[in-house]
Amino acid sequence: MDRNLELYLDTFDKHLKSVPTSERIDIIKEIKSAMIEMEQKEGLTPQQITEKLGNPKDLAQAYLGESISKTPGFNWQKWKTVIAFYGAAGFSSMFVIPVLGILSPVLKLCGYFVPLAGLVKLIGYLVGYDLPIAIVQIGTFELHPIFSLVVSVIFGVLFYSLGRYLWRLLLEYIRKVSEKKRNLFVN
Repeated sequence: MDRNLELYLDTFDKHLKSVPTSERIDIIKEIKSAMIEMEQKEGLTPQQITEKLGNPKDLAQAYLGESISKTPGFNWQKWKTVIAFYGAAGFSSMFVIPVLGILSPVLKLCGYFVPLAGLVKLIGYLVGYDLPIAIVQIGTFELHPIFSLVVSVIFGVLFYSLGRYLWRLLLEYIRKVSEKKRNLFVN
């Protein structure tokens, strides 16, 4: 068997430590026979086989979830896995969701209001009225109103882009946590 496939199996085996030894050996044999079948019957290269199987950690977690759901009644390993998942997900969610949930809409709003403030400053300058509320200041240096519009538009685009990115990150985080929960297969 190819060295890359052996490394894949070793990594996969390391992530299955909590599964009983006999069951772990059966799982490894099943994956190994699937690899050999893909190599011989489908003519796939070792690189294509590892890509098709995906991340060894994710594959191991799927087997762990299946193993947890098969064991009836109370099991210390099942209990530790569930506690670890909810502990990690709950603790991280306590910080991640509020921070991203607040920052993303605020940054999006700033993406609209910062260029608007730069435009108001420029219009005030063109009319001949200085607006002390709208200031673009870098350190102690205050920018000229014409340059302040350009700088405020650049910062507005950056704030809006960062807000969008953080919103996508929040949705991705929620999706991943939900997916992990579903993969536990705990009733």
